[in-house]
Amino acid sequence: MPEEDLPDASRSDSGRSRRLLKWGGGFLGGLVVLVLAAALILPRLFTSEQLKGYVVPPLEEATGRQVHIDAIGLRVLPAPTVRVSGFRLANAEGYGPAPAVEARALNVDVALWPLLLLNIRPTAVALEAPVVRYEVGEDGTTNFDDLGATDTTAAADGSPLAGIPVSSFRVSEAQMNYTDRSTGQALRLDFGAQLSARPDGPAITSEGTVDLRSVRALLPSVRPDTLAVQEAEATYSVRVMPSEGEVDVQTLQFNTAPVTVSTNGTISGVNTRPVLDLTFETGRTDLAEIAAFAPAAAVAGVNPQGTLALEGTVTGPLADTTESLTLSATGQLAEAGVDYEGTALLRDLSADLSLALDSVAVRSMDGRLLGASLTGDLSVRDLGDAPRLTLQLKTSAMDLADLAAFAPPEQIGRYNPQGTLRLDATARGPLPSDVASMQQLVIDGAGRLAGGGVDYEGEALLRDLQAGLGFSGTTASVRGLDGQLLGRPVSGAISVRDLFGQPQVEGQLAGTANLPRLASLAGDAATVGAIEGEADYDVQFEGPIDTPDAIQPQGSVRLADVQVPYESFRSPVEIPDATVQLTGTGLSMDRFSIRSGDQAASLRATVQDLFPLSAGMAETDPALSATFTLTADRLDLVSLYPEADTSSATYSQLFAAHLSGAKLDGQSPEAVAEELYGGVELPAYAVEGRVEVGTLLNDPQRFDALSFDVQMDDRRLRVQNLAGTTYEGTLAGSLTLDQRASASASTGPTSGSVWLAATAPGRVPSTTAPAPASALMYDFELRDAQAGAVLADWTTLGRFVTGTLTLDADGETALTDGFLPRAEAFTAIGQSLVANGGLSLDAGPAQALVDALNLPSSSLKKFNRLGGPFTIEDGQFRLNTWDFGGARVEGQLDGALGLSGGVDLDMTLQVPLSVLNNSGLAGRLGGGDGQVGTLLNKLVGGDAGAEAVPVTVRLGGTMRDPSVEVLNKDAITSNIRSLAKEEGLNRLRNLFGGDGGE
Repeated sequence: MPEEDLPDASRSDSGRSRRLLKWGGGFLGGLVVLVLAAALILPRLFTSEQLKGYVVPPLEEATGRQVHIDAIGLRVLPAPTVRVSGFRLANAEGYGPAPAVEARALNVDVALWPLLLLNIRPTAVALEAPVVRYEVGEDGTTNFDDLGATDTTAAADGSPLAGIPVSSFRVSEAQMNYTDRSTGQALRLDFGAQLSARPDGPAITSEGTVDLRSVRALLPSVRPDTLAVQEAEATYSVRVMPSEGEVDVQTLQFNTAPVTVSTNGTISGVNTRPVLDLTFETGRTDLAEIAAFAPAAAVAGVNPQGTLALEGTVTGPLADTTESLTLSATGQLAEAGVDYEGTALLRDLSADLSLALDSVAVRSMDGRLLGASLTGDLSVRDLGDAPRLTLQLKTSAMDLADLAAFAPPEQIGRYNPQGTLRLDATARGPLPSDVASMQQLVIDGAGRLAGGGVDYEGEALLRDLQAGLGFSGTTASVRGLDGQLLGRPVSGAISVRDLFGQPQVEGQLAGTANLPRLASLAGDAATVGAIEGEADYDVQFEGPIDTPDAIQPQGSVRLADVQVPYESFRSPVEIPDATVQLTGTGLSMDRFSIRSGDQAASLRATVQDLFPLSAGMAETDPALSATFTLTADRLDLVSLYPEADTSSATYSQLFAAHLSGAKLDGQSPEAVAEELYGGVELPAYAVEGRVEVGTLLNDPQRFDALSFDVQMDDRRLRVQNLAGTTYEGTLAGSLTLDQRASASASTGPTSGSVWLAATAPGRVPSTTAPAPASALMYDFELRDAQAGAVLADWTTLGRFVTGTLTLDADGETALTDGFLPRAEAFTAIGQSLVANGGLSLDAGPAQALVDALNLPSSSLKKFNRLGGPFTIEDGQFRLNTWDFGGARVEGQLDGALGLSGGVDLDMTLQVPLSVLNNSGLAGRLGGGDGQVGTLLNKLVGGDAGAEAVPVTVRLGGTMRDPSVEVLNKDAITSNIRSLAKEEGLNRLRNLFGGDGGE
């Protein structure tokens, strides 16, 4: 409708509207122009230097540090703002060049109208990407200790930014880095905040939100990155009354993904000493989410479950310590559960909680522990000082297999625990954190073990074990123990003292053991199948658990039908019946029979200082000592020891070949002896004993009525009071085998008796152990023995003589690795006498003498005596004027026999003229003209036929290839001539009356 067609009233309203729009448009346009003008003009009115003066000096005066900014400026659009770029607050001296505080930008929103009047009034502050570096030095000081330490304060009127209220404060991308050099701990916070503060009469009302994007802590005592929090938020609303120094906390709520904590109350005395009066509650919180905040090492494999709710109060003054601050809280734990290394440890646990600053209590616990019901109470007090634990726990039957899951996996499979365990116990003492605190823990109560079982190396070691358990202080006891050990009944009682310190076990066990099954635990397949027998035992024992071989047993063990293989014997060792008395430090055995094959003996033994094994069986300086008595009617060592190759040489053969330098079947006797005996080493134990054997056979030797005393200590064996008969003669004396020069230490008893090894060559298995250095000392007497047999066994002379031998010898020698005497070190002194015998013409020297002198064999085949003093040294057997008394020829011997077979003897024989005449020796003397032979023939036919002429010969060469040389040919001729002359004079005297004229 055209305007002219409108009524007058309508035309009037339309005009007013156009005027209003026109006026309003003009006003807005002017305002826009004014704002644009202000945006262009005002920044030029406030230069950067003026703005720096508003900011930098006040901050430097307030902090006492240099403040640097990169740029500062004022902008009007889109909102009036003062912007500071590159803000840096210098660090304290000694803390590095990095600023203590820095920020990318600081934006201060200002009011527009005051700005038009050239007055800056902040309304809001925004801080972009601030970084705060807080450092604690090794001496405990920090880089913020001297911040604001100057007495100069910024005048309220001196800076437009000082002392003016700000209604809004924003922080974005903030970061705080905390480092403690004294402990190595560190903390990093990434956060943002938006806060507000508004005047409310004499008070200030403030509310806001702080977003903690991440909190990461480093605790080196646990492991790196031990604590992490993501996306936490804190909101608050408070009313601050500065004049009264009081803060009314209307709401304070801290929210994370797992937990929300709400707080309200008051904080008074802010201007002097703040005093808290706050209440808080958490609501029901998931424990699994709380665990995300814990150090990774603390919750690895734990898998917590259930919920937790708390409510309480915090009251009291804030000070440098929390001594006067009070925390009181209660709560509930519901459907809680904890795993350990994949095993369900706790399930369905509910409890009432009570918290204080120095204590925590868990009351009315009810749940399941390893599948068994669990009830009890737990409290820990003195949390800030030396925490102390009080625990009361009661369970139904727990499966030991589940309990064993806490042991290393390799042990679980090895022992395969079985049965159930019930507990009703209390524990008191320091909260366990180390060995020292564990040692102070006191446990009281009782328990019950049922159907217990343990395997060892795949064998059923214990089965059907029943026992009552008791706990008192630091002692645990097992009472009324009853079950099966290796399939046989066992009963007893055990207690352990000082449970968490140096545990000592004391107990008693009785039962029957099957020795084959017991031996199977040792895992020696070579001997397990051959061991037989049983042992009834009733033994008490005591000692440290952590050193089982130091436990000392007492009691008795009865052995029945025992059979044990012994590598040094042909047949197993058999003990039909024997009782071993354990004395705590050793053992004793009354006389009992022992057999091996058809060889039998009786043994009585006592061992001292065997226990503890760690000392008694020590490799060096052992404490073990023993006494024994061994008796036997008959022992055949050839039958006792493993059957040997018939081609093997006996010790006596090796002895003779070694000293003579001969070989045996092309082999060196030293090498053979070393193979047989090398490495045999005397133990260092102290042993005393007596051996009595009716007949000892050690082919080719035989001993009857043999007896001797044995003493051994420090790798030295002494055989004393030796008595017996051998080679049909009597034997007496002593010998000592000394290995104290050995560099190697004894590791325990050798595989056979060393004395038997010395008398039973070839019977002891060889060993690869290094041969110890050995020496032999001897002093013996052999009387009326069969000389030929002795020489045949122990020398290369063979049966050189017949008759009886009496021999006294005293000497010493170093031994080879095969226990043979070293010829160069072999020394002896003594007497040797062969009586009522003769020389064997089968031996080289005797036959050579007969052939050289053409003596009748009967003159040497029989004699009354041959012998005298001798010495052995430098490899020589020296004869010191031996007498030779034969039936028709007598004489003396001097010289030496080499131990290697050499002969160097001078022999003077008193040869009767008749024997000399028959030998034809005289006919070969005197230049070969026969005169001496004629004279001798006449003498034999006359009265001088009974006279004897000394004939001296030298025996040389070797025992195998001897040589004979007559040394006194001229003397023999002279003697014959002299005898002939004397005979002629006698005849003249007789012809002319001789003495008859007188």
